[in-house]
Amino acid sequence: MILRDEYPNVGIVCPSFHDFVKTEQRKRTAGGFRWANPQNNVGLHWVAFLVDRTIRTETNKGVCFMFDPLQLERNYATIEKSVRSTIEGLLQLEDMLTYKKVGCCTQKDNSSCGVWSIAILEILLSEASWDDCLYRLLPYLRMRFLYKAIAFIGKQGATDC
Repeated sequence: MILRDEYPNVGIVCPSFHDFVKTEQRKRTAGGFRWANPQNNVGLHWVAFLVDRTIRTETNKGVCFMFDPLQLERNYATIEKSVRSTIEGLLQLEDMLTYKKVGCCTQKDNSSCGVWSIAILEILLSEASWDDCLYRLLPYLRMRFLYKAIAFIGKQGATDC
């Protein structure tokens, strides 16, 4: 949600849709934050996906970029299954997506998966490229995203009054 101010076309998927069995319940819950893209949770581990709805002329499909900071095949399988079973229908893109793994970043500790998930989403949204020097910026990225989260919460609190 912290990227919404900078990228207004970004929507958020409520990850608790995994808790439901019926497809209709899953779609309704996933769309609870205003349908579209990003954060997901596999157990206690963060992963991310970004659906680019732009139809490519060469494939006649959009692209779902998937990112797992641990780069585990089982997590990529979970992301793809979740997007295929719920998000494609929510976005009215059934069988209209190709799936692409983002493999440029690998988590090097036990706690940075959320930071890397948000960073990769921002890189994809801004059409920037990954550079390994970003690993050294982890403390800065933590503070940057914390600041954005606090600003977001402050803005939400102001509108609730």
